[in-house]
Amino acid sequence: MIGKLVVIVLFTTLYTIVRYVIFGNVSPIHLPIFLLNKSVSIASVCFLFFTALNHTQDQTEKIRFWGTAALHGAYIHIMLSLAILSSAYYPKFFGEEKMNLTGELTILFGVLAVYCFWFVRTKKYVFKQRQIFQLLSGLFLVGHLTTMGYTGWTAVGSWHGGLPPISLIGFILATISFILFLKTKQTPS
Repeated sequence: MIGKLVVIVLFTTLYTIVRYVIFGNVSPIHLPIFLLNKSVSIASVCFLFFTALNHTQDQTEKIRFWGTAALHGAYIHIMLSLAILSSAYYPKFFGEEKMNLTGELTILFGVLAVYCFWFVRTKKYVFKQRQIFQLLSGLFLVGHLTTMGYTGWTAVGSWHGGLPPISLIGFILATISFILFLKTKQTPS
C-alpha cells in the first residue's frame, strides 16, 4: 500500500507541474508550497476514494491505512494553505480588504470536513454515529471543492493545457466516495 501511496503522490505532483507550470503561468519556484499544496490536496482526496472503495469490500486494514493517509494529507493541505493564505495566492477568496463569501465558505467547509473526518478516525463510537460523521465529512468536502472551484469547471477553454482543474477532479472523486460510503455498511476501522 505504501508503494501505491507514493505513486499517487508522484502522479498528482507531476499533474500539478504539467498543468500549472508547463501549460499554466505558475513559476516553478512555487513548487515547495503552492504547487505541492495542490498535489497533496488531490492526493488526499484520492486516498479518501481508496478508503471508500475498500469499505465496499470490507477490507479493514486497507480502510485504516487509506483513511489515515487521507487525514494526514488533509492536515498537510491545511498547514500549507494557511502558510500562503493571502489575496496574492488566492485572489478569488478576497475582496478589497477581507475575505469574500467564496473564501469564507471554502475555509468553513474545509475545516468542517476535516473535523468530521478526524472525529471518524479518532473516536470509538457506534457505527451509525461514525457513518453520520463520515457522510457529513463527505458533504463538507464536496462543499469545499464546489465553492472553491465551480466557476472554472465550465470554462473548458481556459483549462491549462486542456487539463481539468484539480478541484473538479477532487469533486468527482469526493462525490463518488460519498456515494460509496452512503451505500456500504460501516465496519470497525
